[in-house]
Amino acid sequence: MKLHVVGIHGIWQGNTTARVLSADWASALAKGLRTHHGPSCPVPPLTVAYYGDLFRTPSKHLGAVPDTAGVGEEVPFTDEEAEFVLDTLAGYAPLPGDGPDEPHQATDTLGLGLPYVPPPVARALVAVDQRIGRNAGQRLLRCIRQVYRYLHHDIGARIREQVRGEFHRPGPRLVVAHSLGSVIAFDMLTRADIGVGPDGLTTLVTCGSPLAWPTVRHSLGQSGPLRLADGIDWLNLYAPGDIVAQSRGLATVAPAVRDIRVSNGVAEPHSALRYLRHKALADAMVKGATHWPWRAS
Repeated sequence: MKLHVVGIHGIWQGNTTARVLSADWASALAKGLRTHHGPSCPVPPLTVAYYGDLFRTPSKHLGAVPDTAGVGEEVPFTDEEAEFVLDTLAGYAPLPGDGPDEPHQATDTLGLGLPYVPPPVARALVAVDQRIGRNAGQRLLRCIRQVYRYLHHDIGARIREQVRGEFHRPGPRLVVAHSLGSVIAFDMLTRADIGVGPDGLTTLVTCGSPLAWPTVRHSLGQSGPLRLADGIDWLNLYAPGDIVAQSRGLATVAPAVRDIRVSNGVAEPHSALRYLRHKALADAMVKGATHWPWRAS
C-alpha cells in the first residue's frame, strides 16, 4: 500500500468543497516535492477531510436545518465566548482596563462594521492592532470564534465525525493539519474514544497552529505538556508574521515536537498553500513513503 496524505483544513472554508481543497492542496504538495526532490519525485495521493460546510450559516428557506451551533459571524457573543476571546487576545497585547478611571481607546477605527462585538472585545481588538498592525485584531477574531465553536459547541462532535473517515483510513498515512485543523487533529489523537485509529499513522504535520494558546490547551483539558501517542512523529511548521501561530513554534508546550521555521512571505504568512510547499513537508512525505516496505503494491 502506498502512503496517503490526509489533510485537515483550517478556518473559513465554508464556500469551497472537499474536491476543490484536495486539488489545491495536492498541487501545492506536488510543487514542494518536485522543487525539493526533483521533477520525477512521485506524489502520494492526498484527500482533505472536509468540514467547512458545517460552518456555513444555514439558509432560512423552509426545511433548512437550524443553526443550533451558532456558527455564523453575525451570531451574538455569549459571556463565555467573550471571556475566551479576551483571554486569547491577552496573549497578543495587554488588554486595556475597564475601570471608571481607565481611558477607553477609540474603536471607530477598527473598520469592523460588526455591531455585535462587545465593547471590551472591541477595545481588545484595538490593543492588538496597535501592537501588531492594522486589522490584525479582526483577522484574529474570526479565527478565535471558530476555534471557540469547535471546542465549546456541539459542532465539534459533528466535525470529528465528518473528519473521522479520512483520519482513520486504513494503511500508511501522513496527516497534515493547518490552523484550526491542528487543534482538531490533536484533539482526535488524544481522545480515548477516537485515538490513533487503524495502524499506519506515523506522522502529524501541523502548520500555523494555535495549539500554543492557553485557552485552547485549557479547553482541551491539557494542563501539562502536549504529547501524542508513542510512534507518531510530530513536525510543526511556523512562519514569521503568522499571527495565529504567534510567529513561534510549539516546542515550549510540546517538548517532543520538531519545530521548523519557514518563510511564507509578508502577504499571506498564514496561508495553507504556502506552508504545503516547504522542503520540511516534502522531506516528511518522502521519509513516510520510504518507511513502508509494501509501498509499491
